[in-house]
This record gives sequence, C-alpha cells and structure tokens, in this order.
Amino acid sequence: MKSLLTSLIVLLSVISSIAQETIEIDFSINQSGNQLVLDSIYIENLSSTCDTMLYYPNNRLSINLLSDIEDIQLNETGLYANVYPNPSKEKSTIKVYTQEKGIHFLLFDIQGRKLLDKQFDTDAGEQHFQLQNGPSGQYVAKIQSGNAQHTLKIISESDSSSDLKLEYLGVASYQKEASKNGTAFQINHGDELQFTAWTTACQSSENISQIEIITQSETIIFDFTHLTNLQPNTPTPSHISASENEITWEWNNVDCNGYKYAYENNYSEAVELGTNTQMITDDLLAGTNYQLYIWAYNDCGASRALEMHQATIAIPFTASENDTILNGSSSSVMDVMNIFEQPDSMILRTRSTNVLLNEENLEHLVSRMQYTVGAESGVGIAAPQVGINRRVIWVQRYDIGAIMHPWETYYNPRIIAYSDTVAYRSDGCLSVPSGGDYPNVEGFSYRAIWIDVEYYTETGEHVIERINQQYTAHIFQHEIDHLDGIMYFDRQVEENKGNFTIIPGDSYEGLPPID
Repeated sequence: MKSLLTSLIVLLSVISSIAQETIEIDFSINQSGNQLVLDSIYIENLSSTCDTMLYYPNNRLSINLLSDIEDIQLNETGLYANVYPNPSKEKSTIKVYTQEKGIHFLLFDIQGRKLLDKQFDTDAGEQHFQLQNGPSGQYVAKIQSGNAQHTLKIISESDSSSDLKLEYLGVASYQKEASKNGTAFQINHGDELQFTAWTTACQSSENISQIEIITQSETIIFDFTHLTNLQPNTPTPSHISASENEITWEWNNVDCNGYKYAYENNYSEAVELGTNTQMITDDLLAGTNYQLYIWAYNDCGASRALEMHQATIAIPFTASENDTILNGSSSSVMDVMNIFEQPDSMILRTRSTNVLLNEENLEHLVSRMQYTVGAESGVGIAAPQVGINRRVIWVQRYDIGAIMHPWETYYNPRIIAYSDTVAYRSDGCLSVPSGGDYPNVEGFSYRAIWIDVEYYTETGEHVIERINQQYTAHIFQHEIDHLDGIMYFDRQVEENKGNFTIIPGDSYEGLPPID
C-alpha cells in the first residue's frame, strides 16, 4: 500500500492545469435571396497544418481553443486529457486527445484503491467520455494510450452513494468530418485559419476563401451577392388549414417557371404542379400528421424544399375505445397487448392517431396507463400497449432530478429530428414477453443519442424540446415508435447502418431496462 500511495503522489504531482475555452464558429451566407446554401466549408489551420470539412446542413464548428498547447508537450507525448466541470455533483465530461488507437482508464481514490479499470477500442483523435460520479471525494484518473499517459485529479461533490461509471460518448463532432491529412483538427490562440465555402448556383459550383484569426466565438459570413444567375428562391408558407380528412396547403409565389411537390424530401420523385400555389390533399386519416414538400424551379434548377407539416383534426374516442378505458377504475391496471397474439398484434402494428386534449375520458386513460406501467416496473408506456391506438405516452424523465425522476405525460408527440450518431443499446418491451411458448427476441436496437421531440401538455401548451440524455432519449424513441406501429426489434435492421455514425452502447448499467 505504501508504494502505491507513493506512486499516486507522483501521479498527482504531474497534473497540469490547462487553460482552454470552448468556442463555436458559425457560418452564414450573404446573397440576393434565399436560394443558396453552403454546400461545404473547408477549414484549414495555416499555423498547425491541420484541416477539417463541414457539409450541409452542419454549419457550426465547436472546438476547444487551447491557449497553452506547448505546456503539455502534445507533439511529444501524443496525449492530452481534460475534465469538466470539476468539481461536479453528478456527471463530468472527460475529453481525451490521443495520436494512438485505444484508451485505457484507471481510476483510484485518494487512498490508492483502484475503483475502475476500463479499456476502450477507439481511433486516434479527440474522444469524449462521461463519468457518473461516485460518493463525494477526490479521485485520480490515470489515462493511457499507446506509450503515453496522463493523469487527472477529479473532485466529486455528489450526495449519491452509487458506484462510479464511465461511458464512452464518441468522437468529437468536428472530427467526424473528412480531413485531408488525417490529423485531428484543433485551434490555438493566434492561429491563422483559411475558410473556403462552396455553394451551387445555376448548377455550377462556386467558392470563396477568406483568412481569419479566431480568438472567440463568432460567425463567418461568406459574400455571394455577386452571383445573379440563380435557381429560384425557396417558397414560404402562406396558409394551411385542415379538417378531419383534408388539408389545404398554400404558399407564396416566387419568380419561377413552376412548382413540384412530393410527400418526402426527394426532388427526383416530385410531381408537377404548374404555377399553382395551392394544393389540397384529401381522403386522409383523422388526427394524423402529414408533411408536404414544395420546390420552385426554373432553367437553373430547383429551389431548396419548402417543408410543411400539418395534422388533420382528431376525432373523439370511439365507443369501443371508451369501453376499454372505462372497464376499470382510474387506479386499476389495463391488459398489456402481446405482439405474439391476435388481435393484440394488429393493434401494436397500427399507426395511432392524435387525441383531443379536451376528451372526456382522457384523464381516466392516462391514470390507468401510469398504474399499468408501474405494476410492470417499466420506464415508459404508450397507449397502443393497452389497446388504444391514440398518440399518448407516459415517460419517466431520467434526465430530470438527481434521485427522484418524474413521470410525465405527452400528448400527440412526434420526433422531428434525430442525431446522426446512434448507439446499439439494450432494449426490451412490456409487449414482447419471453419464455414459455414465446420466442426469445434479441434485446438490442439502434437508437439516436439525442432527439428533438414535439408534443402537447395536458394544458394545451405546444412544446418542442431536445432530449440530450441518451437513456431518456431512448425511452422517448421506444414509446413514440409504438405510436407508429414500430417494435424495438424493427430497429435492429442492419441495412441502414451506413447512414449513421455508430458508437459503442452498453446496457445502461444501474438503470432500469427499457422494458
């Protein structure tokens, strides 16, 4: 023990304090209209001979601005690490930059006892980790990569007695972009940067370059006002109205040859509309979200898509739905649908429709849903799982509260954006029993690490919220999938893996299973 304590004192003596600042560089375009977008932005650090590339629609570069890079001798050791916030009450983010593959973490308490030992299979570059704090106290992290090592002093002010947990979050976003020389991109104070932006004007690629010295967060504006031979401006919506089975879409006229439409963002499948600036879609399902994409076009090509969303008006609960809701008291559990049985499977595979917020028996339904998921020890439940094909979900918010995590109800929710980074995560479902006569379905799925979700509260407030915490984002995805007739094992399809950046996932150790 004495020799180990001596080693720890030596480790602590080499801890460096590195001044750094997180900056964000945004990019925009000055043009005559709204028809041009920045297709890509090439950023070259002329002082450090490293570079990176951003592609539409990612027009933000977030990076740590290092002020004392020489003090840590990065080029000699090939390893740099930092933790923030420090001290922290719940979680800390650890950033590690390495020129080697593979990172080994060792974590000790101040008495020299080893608390954590984990090996991660990573590439070179900046990697992000999240540390779930253990009991209050001081810790020493020893980080090794190749022949290099770095130590960090970590202070926990947590009130929890939970064990320490370390989770790999993935590579820094700006390093997922293509780089010409394969070197991790970083900026030091006083570095000279060259920015080259490309845009497409009348089917031709145009570019502009400018040199800047970045010392703080700012927006770089590229001036393309000299371009006049252009595709049309993007139309803007003027009016949208809906009934139970019909939507009328209208948009403002722009200078163009005509318009085309599609129900997906795919111009190659777009249908001619002529010069009409109104479109009616009918024979629609009540209480259902629909989207429409409109393009203006001329001899130069098509505008960017105008994306419009609208839901048809919902209808009241049917007599059959009311019978199911009212066949027990508000504190009684409901029968959970079984994907292996009929007619349960048909209900679980049917797309649910919106609910009226002033529905007479809605409060009775959500009360019974909460009792049902509580009896099953789940972390979320969707109305189709209790036989009601309506867009209502209960979710336990593990991103809120340190000890007690509140349950919240969401009405007519839908996911409007997913991260392009996904994790292969453990999954399960109250509606997918195993054992006995039922097959054992593999319990993993590909899940976005964050989502933007749109929903209504019980008071009628419309909310758009980004769910950043991976576990809670997973619960939302799982439950909203139920509303669209999707089961978790449908998210195991491997054909789409090439469309995403995939990071390692775990079983959410210490958290209830998604079930």
